[in-house]
Amino acid sequence: MIEWLKRKWLGWFAGKPLHPRVHLLIGLILPAYVMGISMWRVRAFTVDDAYISFRYAQNLVDGHGLVYNIGERVEGYTNFLWTLLVAGGLELGVDPHVTSKWLGALAAMGTLVLVYKLSSRIRPLGRVPCVATWMLATSPTFDYWAVFGLETSLFSFLVTLGTWMMLEEHSKGRGIPWSGLVFALAGLTRPEAPMYIGIAMLLLGRRFFDRQNIVRGILFAAPLAVHLLWRHDYYGAWLPSTLAAKTGDLKSQFRNGKGYVLAWIGVCGPMLFLSMYAAAVAIVRRHRELATMAVLTVAIGCYVVLVGGDWMSYYRFMAPAEPFAFVCVCIAFRELGELQDRAAVLALALLAVWQGFYRDDGLRDARRKFLREEKKFWDKSAGRVAEWLLEQEKPGRVAMGDIGYVGWKTNYPILDLLGLVDPVINQLPGGYTKKTGPGYADRFYDLMPEYPVLIFTGSVCKDTSPIGAVQQIVEDERFAKNYKEQVHFKVSPQATWCIYKRKGF
Repeated sequence: MIEWLKRKWLGWFAGKPLHPRVHLLIGLILPAYVMGISMWRVRAFTVDDAYISFRYAQNLVDGHGLVYNIGERVEGYTNFLWTLLVAGGLELGVDPHVTSKWLGALAAMGTLVLVYKLSSRIRPLGRVPCVATWMLATSPTFDYWAVFGLETSLFSFLVTLGTWMMLEEHSKGRGIPWSGLVFALAGLTRPEAPMYIGIAMLLLGRRFFDRQNIVRGILFAAPLAVHLLWRHDYYGAWLPSTLAAKTGDLKSQFRNGKGYVLAWIGVCGPMLFLSMYAAAVAIVRRHRELATMAVLTVAIGCYVVLVGGDWMSYYRFMAPAEPFAFVCVCIAFRELGELQDRAAVLALALLAVWQGFYRDDGLRDARRKFLREEKKFWDKSAGRVAEWLLEQEKPGRVAMGDIGYVGWKTNYPILDLLGLVDPVINQLPGGYTKKTGPGYADRFYDLMPEYPVLIFTGSVCKDTSPIGAVQQIVEDERFAKNYKEQVHFKVSPQATWCIYKRKGF
């Protein structure tokens, strides 16, 4: 055995390729283990927005329809297929936390396998093992968001699977292009899926409207067309309510989105810049498949800049870009590593070691952020608010901004002050969280919610500044006449959640 290992290592140092089983162990099995451990360590956290889908799913299973508030048809989600999968779990008696986290983890593992396949397809594995899988397995953006309750991981898996299938179909040049159907599933999971299939079809096909692309386009468009018609019939709108709620200020979106993408680049670490070498290889050698990976990465970044990113930590909107970006890094790393230049190999080895320490610190920092800060924050805020409301044993309409956990736990009617599930506020002018112009306070007083939950600065509610849209409500003369403070929860040095109750209720 020792002699065999010695021969193998000596052969590798002499420039011979690694055995396929060694590639599989180093490039897939070990990264999968690391990814599994990473996801397991943060499984206790569920992001507040996930509970919006949970409530839609619960109402569907209970026979009330795919609605947030019973009797109000507003599409306040952007993950139709994911919500149906959660509902399917509920129908079988499975808690939505379990369903969402296991589906997310399985999708993340599936994406890891696809990244390995994409990397070895674009450039056959030789002397240098796959590093794309290691980058994905040590990504807090990809690993952690897989188990926080949202559709991020499933969508990433579907667009990566669709892309890999399209590469295979393009090589064969015959057969039914089932990748179109996979992209359709991605489109039912997130609305930006057309960008992925469109770019891949444009770059891979020498003729955009050849027979294979036409069939693929039909398989993609038909399910989405059916869903679009159903949406208009059921909700009375062609687009989700969330689109209007989260847009409306392009300048602010661009500024926030640019900072969001740049911050994600910083989290990825120095090896990400090797993707530029891969892009250059794709251009010079006219490598369509590698060019597809590079263009998809850039396109996703541009899309995120346009929509302004989101408020959640660690850049979940960039998770679908990571499989493609890391494949580009891997191709560049292995291209340079195969050179018969000891200086280049040594430089790459040092870069890989530095990247390893960088990524390990990043995972630790992200884990602390989610478990010690964010989970603690939401337990102290939404958790305590929900507990207090249930203790009153008197259901009523709750007005608040962060509607996820409180709405799911109480199932009380909700007035969403940010407009995600409110058909009036989401149509007001202004960007996300800033739709506070004329008509905002009127919407509040038209409904006269029984339990306003409002956020203030300072440690008490009275004589401190209301935050954001709350000011429009509190400074209206109707507020003091109709509402009285009941309790408040200090959730951070900068914020206190104050619960009011309508007088006479």
